[in-house]
Amino acid sequence: MTGITLQKKTVLVVEDELSDQFLLQRAFGQINQEEFALHVVKTAEDAILYLQGSEPYQERAVYPLPVLIVLDLRLPGMSGLELLKWIKKQPHFNHLPIIALTAFGNRDLPRAYDLGIDFYLLKPVETNTLAEILSGLGIYSHGAEKPENS
Repeated sequence: MTGITLQKKTVLVVEDELSDQFLLQRAFGQINQEEFALHVVKTAEDAILYLQGSEPYQERAVYPLPVLIVLDLRLPGMSGLELLKWIKKQPHFNHLPIIALTAFGNRDLPRAYDLGIDFYLLKPVETNTLAEILSGLGIYSHGAEKPENS
């Protein structure tokens, strides 16, 4: 059928480091750039504004609610762990799957799992690992196309 546009799955990325933002965008693009729309914010405070639909994110056609949150655990200001705690207290958002990003190995992970993350990724993000996690969450099926290894 022609003329049908499939809506991309929105992923909210909460990451302050530009290099990590780039690597995530590249990994999602290698998996399937037509399937995902990444919206990147640099702070936990901006993530809350985005999720609430507050200024400057109030237009849901431009800033749709995500199907997934990718969250750096170490952020300036409000930490990723504090944001995770806030998300899990919100009835409209506590069901959203969350992938935690960390460069620090297991140090933050026990607390993050206690607060409700679904998976974690070590930085730098590897495309195949991300594809497996998305498949495990039911967000992506990587049967037909194998992503390039990064």
